Amino acid sequence: MKRLFIGVSFSSELSDYFQDAQLMINKYCEVASYTRDANFHLTLKFLGMKDESVVPQLIEVINSVEIDKITLWLDHIGFFKKKNRYVIYMGTHPNEHLTKVAMDLHELLVEKNLSPKEEFIYTPHVTLCRNAKLLVPSVDLSRGILIDKKTLIDNITLYESTNINGVLTYQPLYIREV
Repeated sequence: MKRLFIGVSFSSELSDYFQDAQLMINKYCEVASYTRDANFHLTLKFLGMKDESVVPQLIEVINSVEIDKITLWLDHIGFFKKKNRYVIYMGTHPNEHLTKVAMDLHELLVEKNLSPKEEFIYTPHVTLCRNAKLLVPSVDLSRGILIDKKTLIDNITLYESTNINGVLTYQPLYIREV
């Protein structure tokens, strides 16, 4: 069994931008678990634990999704509250093309019985840190850091989330360039 998800990988230049944002976030956090630069990605669809035998079907689905290059505008810091801690992320300006790709992926995966039929709400974001304990109110964090970066989505990637020598690692299993 493999823990899988479909996402978008980014250039090392954009990874540097995410790391700079992490440095700004660090000033607002008592503690946090920061995303490693090699793990920055934008999830399109989380799949969970899947048998390795479905990987060819997942690649077929990825190849069948209609997609052109998409301009993505990263424009804010956001957060999800989990118990008394936060997941802090870099969010995107609404993008109907990206949402359509995520929705099409979801529908194809459901059609092929690779994902459960459930309500799918897509919130595009890049996780910067987890388990953050803030020193300030969360609203101050989102107002205090300016984010304004445009980039091009030029791939869809099938990832395996694995643990290598105690380190969470997102390994690309397949990359479809757009």
